[in-house]
This record gives sequence, structure tokens and C-alpha cells, in this order.
Amino acid sequence: MTVQVDRQIADTRTDAELVQPAIRIMQRTFTEFTFDAAHDSAPHGSMHGHTFRVEVAMVGSPHPKYGWSHNLLEVHKITDEVRCKLDHKLLNEIEGLPYASLENVAKWIWDYLKPRLDGLSEVTVRRGFTGQIEGCSYSEQV
Repeated sequence: MTVQVDRQIADTRTDAELVQPAIRIMQRTFTEFTFDAAHDSAPHGSMHGHTFRVEVAMVGSPHPKYGWSHNLLEVHKITDEVRCKLDHKLLNEIEGLPYASLENVAKWIWDYLKPRLDGLSEVTVRRGFTGQIEGCSYSEQV
């Protein structure tokens, strides 16, 4: 048995509903680095140090030949600048970081990277060991 479909049924969708948005493929690329630093968290604690782990994520369209949205060799040049400014330092003495809470460190890194790294989408800073990790992420909401 063959079922006939009535092709004369009127399409009631509006022009706006008929237009499909163009799909843009985006890629999330990330890199991590670590640094060791001390900070004074008075009055909530005394001078102490941490090993911090930083994840820097970027979004962009993949290159048609290479497949990457960001050349990580170029990204590492920029993230190494950040690492060198923070590694083995007293964070409270870093310009723009007088109170070096985990949250303020994440914001400081975001503020440093944002004008230097196209497509920056998120900066996450973690400290602690497996089972006791604390962290903070910074990103823009569009």
C-alpha cells in the first residue's frame, strides 16, 4: 500500500522561521601552566604559599589547513609572560594585586591576558591537591 502525501498543505511558518541561522563551528583550545607563589591573606590568615594551576581557554574558528583556532606556540609566549610575573613572587607585591585572594589572582590574570590574547574565553585558577582543590574562573558572558 502506498501512502499519498498532500503536497498542497499550506506552510504556515513565517519568513523568519524559514530562515535557518548559519552554523559557525567554534573550537575551544586551552593551555595550562603552574606557578608557585606566596601571599599574605591577613586578616584571614598569615603569609603562606601555594602551587597554582592556571587554565587559559580560547575560542575561535578552526584554521582550514592546520585545524587549530590558536597557535599554541604563540599563546605560550603570552602565558609565559604571566607565569614569569607571578612565579616565586609575593603576590601582594604585584602591581594591581594588593589583596591576593584566589579570586583576585584569577581576575588579575584575566585582565592581563584579555588585551593580548584574541578569543580569550575563560581563565581558571586552581590551588590545592586532589580532593581539596579550590578554584575560581573568569569569563565574559555574551
